[in-house]
Amino acid sequence: MRPTIVLLSPPEDHRRIVARLRRAGVYEEGVILDRLDRGECGFRVDASGEVLDEFDEGEVDEIRRRIGGFQAILLEYSEVSCVRDLLGELIRGVSGLLDTNFGELIEYEEVLARFRRDPLWDWRSATAG
Repeated sequence: MRPTIVLLSPPEDHRRIVARLRRAGVYEEGVILDRLDRGECGFRVDASGEVLDEFDEGEVDEIRRRIGGFQAILLEYSEVSCVRDLLGELIRGVSGLLDTNFGELIEYEEVLARFRRDPLWDWRSATAG
C-alpha cells in the first residue's frame, strides 16, 4: 500500500473538501476506493469515513476536543510533491486537522503555513516540525 494521509474536518468543511476533490482532476468512483488522476499524479480516495475504525479512542477524543464533530477522508498518494500540491487546494479556507500518519495531527492553517515557510516540507521526515 502506498503512503496515506487523513483529512479530518467538521461536516460542512468535509463536504467542501469532497467537492473540491471531485473537481481537482479526473475523478472516478470505485467499489472500494475512488481514483483521482491529476496530471502525472494519481490518488486513491476514501471519503466513507471507514478509516476512523483504525483510530483508537484516545485519538478520536483528541480530534473531537480540537475540532468538534468530524468526518474523515483517506488519501493514498505516491509522491509527497503530488499530495502537497493537492492539499494546497483542498484545505485552503476550511478547518480541520491533517493526520500525517507520521505522528502528527496538524491544523490545516498550520499545514499551509509550513508550505509557505518550506515549499518542499515533507511530514515523513524526522525533522518535519
